[in-house]
Amino acid sequence: MKVLLAILLMIAVVSPVASAQTTPTDNTTVAGKWSGSFDGDSSGKFEMVLNQDSSGKLTGQVIMVTDDGSRYPIDLKTAVWEKGQLTATYENPSDGGQVSFTGKFADSDLKGTWQTNAGQASGMWQASRAN
Repeated sequence: MKVLLAILLMIAVVSPVASAQTTPTDNTTVAGKWSGSFDGDSSGKFEMVLNQDSSGKLTGQVIMVTDDGSRYPIDLKTAVWEKGQLTATYENPSDGGQVSFTGKFADSDLKGTWQTNAGQASGMWQASRAN
């Protein structure tokens, strides 16, 4: 009985620590290279690079990857990690419209939604850390 109680106590103490490690609370954790896909009114593959400067501000790029492997980098206009959520925008080079997306961690992946020009087109996206 004492052994079972000790095991349950250890699980209760270790579980919050393990889950805290998978939920980032600052920009440093979300910074890095990501590889993913999006779908909805449009679909495709992308890479995302998020950098953090010395003041803690996030900057970066979304790189659209076509079926033939061509890559089209687009600078992010905004990128913020706040209260466990990434919010970012960029200008669509084909029509000049704004694309915005938000995402949160789901285990070690980022998952969220995107939309163009206040909802004219929208969908879901997900990304994993790239090597």
